[in-house]
Amino acid sequence: MSDKNFYMVAVFLLIAAISLSYKYEEAEASSGSAINYFHKMNYILRIVDNVYLEEPDIDEMMKGAIEGMLKALDPHSAYIPAETQRTVEEDFKGGFGGIGIEFEIRNKYLTVVSPIPDTPSDRIGLMPGDRIIRIDGITAFDITTQEVFDRLKGPIGSKVTVTVLRQGTDEPMEFEIIRGKIPIYSVSAEVLLDDGITGYISVNRFAARTSEEVDNALKSLDQKGMERLILDFRGNPGGLMDQAVEIVEKFIEPGKLIVYTKGRFSDFNEEYYSKKPAKYSKLPIVVLIDAGSASASEIVSGALQDHDRALILGTRSFGKGLVQRPFDLGDGSVARITISRYYTPTGRLIQRPYDDGMESYYLDRFFDADGNLDENDDEEGPEEFFTLRKNRTVFGGGGIFPDSVITYDPTSRLMTDLLRQRVFQDFAIEYFNNNQNPVWKDDFDKFYNEFKVDENMLEGFKEAMVRNKVNLKEVLPLREEMTRGEFYHTKEQFKQDKDRIINDIKYSIARQFFKERSEYPKIRVMKDKFVIKAIELMYKAKELADI
Repeated sequence: MSDKNFYMVAVFLLIAAISLSYKYEEAEASSGSAINYFHKMNYILRIVDNVYLEEPDIDEMMKGAIEGMLKALDPHSAYIPAETQRTVEEDFKGGFGGIGIEFEIRNKYLTVVSPIPDTPSDRIGLMPGDRIIRIDGITAFDITTQEVFDRLKGPIGSKVTVTVLRQGTDEPMEFEIIRGKIPIYSVSAEVLLDDGITGYISVNRFAARTSEEVDNALKSLDQKGMERLILDFRGNPGGLMDQAVEIVEKFIEPGKLIVYTKGRFSDFNEEYYSKKPAKYSKLPIVVLIDAGSASASEIVSGALQDHDRALILGTRSFGKGLVQRPFDLGDGSVARITISRYYTPTGRLIQRPYDDGMESYYLDRFFDADGNLDENDDEEGPEEFFTLRKNRTVFGGGGIFPDSVITYDPTSRLMTDLLRQRVFQDFAIEYFNNNQNPVWKDDFDKFYNEFKVDENMLEGFKEAMVRNKVNLKEVLPLREEMTRGEFYHTKEQFKQDKDRIINDIKYSIARQFFKERSEYPKIRVMKDKFVIKAIELMYKAKELADI
């Protein structure tokens, strides 16, 4: 039986089954009843099958019907196809089988940006700038990103052969690589800042090992002399709730409410309390959040704020406080259905309102253009709550409101194009290939303190800009004089962005030579406006910690 006929029969049988369980009069009495819509769906399928101008793709039609049905519920109930669900599971488990490279498609060639430390590609000697021209003997020219994943990922212990063109060599080199587990890290940076007492930890997701990674980072920073902490959840979309609970437990005493859920059915009402002794219960903490901080990030931020354990700095968080449960559909695909809502210990609902549609849900904020509370967005303003130890005022209404607001500086068009065209990356790879044994190669502190981006390097960087179609002019050319696919900026704009350009060049070069998350991120962190402000406000975090 064809897929099309299968779906037609399936819909018919579903309608028949539902008809047996409902009285005909009740179905007729309600034009919006489920049975009425099943009849409509069956009719539409027959119409499309009989009159549509091309052979219809029934698979795509039914998939779209399911997606549309769940989308009508809330912003986060969703249908997850089997292939996407496998990727989601890998992400949460914290690893997958592969060779371990950061890559990009550059001029249609699969190009190694950097081998991931302690992975098969790193151990076998792949280098930044290597072009992979064949995979298992089949050309990789003009390969897509999805094809890279499909061809390089595979079962741990399986083999893949890659053929590489390397700068400075005449002939292609062939590497047989045994795939290994490629880690997906949650902690993207763990840095002791220049003052020698402020630790900084950036968490980019909440996966199966996030709490363990944070614990290891805390222990490492503690051994180096950390006396206070900046915990960065900016851009963190969330993940596993149990990991959020475990992270909060590191900072508050046992027996404290961390988060609770309430749903339509009492079976889904749950309360989560801290249970383990907290080693860092007196550590002053500033938590960084922004509009990209969601879900588990908001659970941690909200709990630490409600218990007066951390000062929250940044902008209002996203406001994703709906709990989804996955339901297996039998073919690897999953329906993620919302079953309850998250609340912080003081009773603040984390979920942002979504009654006014998706655009309002994703774009509206209680802050004005300057980052100040804008009570004109609501006639009564955001609802007030009070923290559990200090009786400080905190705000409800969806998302976590920071105790102190700080917003991002606008990024110039030049910096946007330099990043979009990967100019820093290209220049850093070129520098790495031409400087294999610098005096600071194995000494990050020496590099950090002594490496300078001089005018000669800036001239080389401008050449990399030209290679990547980012051009500097005294005056911008007229539109009719511009070449399609080229990006034009003034030399004056380069001067205005010079300090940031120099810092990003240094950072990009450091990434090629130093792989540890406790090293190269420091270059950017020390220039981060949010981090600088967090250090200034540490005295308030210290007051909250009662030190």
